[in-house]
Amino acid sequence: MTSNEARCTSCHAGYGWKDDTFDFTDMTKIDCLVCHDTTGTYKKTPTAAGMPDPSVDLVAVAKSVGSTSRKSCGDCHFNGGGGEAVKHADLSRQLLKPERNCDVHMGGYDFQCSECHRTRNHKIAGRSSSVPVVEGDMSCTGCHSDTPHYGDDLLDHHLNKHSNNIACTTCHAPVYAKCKPTKVFWDWSKAGDKNRKPQKDKYGMGDYNWKKGEFIWKESAKPVYAWYGGFMKRILLGDTLDRTQAEINITEPVGSINDPNSKISPFKIMKGVQAVDASYDYLLVPHLFPKNKEDKTAYWKHRDWQKSFSAGMQAKGMKYSGQYEWITTNMYWGVEHEVMPADMALSCVQCHESLKGERTCNRCHQDNRDVDFKSIAHKGTDFSYMASKGRDVSHLVGTTDYIDFKALGYKGDPIIYGGRFKKLPMGYKAHK
Repeated sequence: MTSNEARCTSCHAGYGWKDDTFDFTDMTKIDCLVCHDTTGTYKKTPTAAGMPDPSVDLVAVAKSVGSTSRKSCGDCHFNGGGGEAVKHADLSRQLLKPERNCDVHMGGYDFQCSECHRTRNHKIAGRSSSVPVVEGDMSCTGCHSDTPHYGDDLLDHHLNKHSNNIACTTCHAPVYAKCKPTKVFWDWSKAGDKNRKPQKDKYGMGDYNWKKGEFIWKESAKPVYAWYGGFMKRILLGDTLDRTQAEINITEPVGSINDPNSKISPFKIMKGVQAVDASYDYLLVPHLFPKNKEDKTAYWKHRDWQKSFSAGMQAKGMKYSGQYEWITTNMYWGVEHEVMPADMALSCVQCHESLKGERTCNRCHQDNRDVDFKSIAHKGTDFSYMASKGRDVSHLVGTTDYIDFKALGYKGDPIIYGGRFKKLPMGYKAHK
């Protein structure tokens, strides 16, 4: 197997796992059939370190190899982070056959993943916000250009100006997890209670699993917005944590309102409660899945965190003090999929409170009988319609200041207070 074939395209279902911690240096058990099987029968045995399941007809599979598909990519990526739609805000099996309003590219045009994540020499373009693996950058502008709004009217002019400061998915993916609820909170400290009966939430999702703890799920959730310049700050295994903070960001976007390369971008925050070494102040790795019947340390067999942390850290070659505490952590996960049709993007009014009244675009532009400014300002996502289709967005109906300008460093609505780097023509001072 070549080094290009031994890529981390199979992060889950047991591929490359060693003592329940993924070893990115041990990729020799990842094979071509993981991505190129077209029969749908190829599978791994979770405890066999990447070896095919004995029931697989390898000859039949080898005779049926073909191009990748949403299914072959999704078999791993739809389940990233511990299960379907667990941590990824916008990836689930619903994207195998999505409606157009769920994802316009996959549901409207039947795109396969490789049509955007283009591949050269088995290096797959795309950058995750959760892990530092990257084999080439890609963005919406690769197809749509830096001026993606193709009309010549007033609205398209302003939207193209917005593209210098706002990521495409900020407007075109105003909510995430539309197709299937995603987990937004995961408390490992509550694990271990076999007598606790899981309860179903309003989405039909369970709130508890004795192996993994307590959960909160969310469907059609409003993202958190942050300045993002293409880089992420990450806490890596062994990094010392600042435990004076109430919550610790183990990943967070790097960007600033003063950085011209940063854009306002949407994120899901995955909040969790997990263990830290009380003496060394770094995150702990538990040993969860039993290696065999004689395994005496796996948490999913013995429900003993002390034994689990001791074995997990030993497997990683790291010290464990014998004392642990539970801390609250946040991970920022970028929203890149579930892009809605253009007519369902955020409207001007949904972001700019100053346009909500009778005065809209005529704050700056002269009244023109041939242009309906109010119609232009209100053209966008209809949360009432989405709610009528069963989406959990009733609380978003009538929302304005959607991306929260003050939280992003503005004094308020930029129409009133000015943008990042220039003055308004009406005597207002631009943001400093």
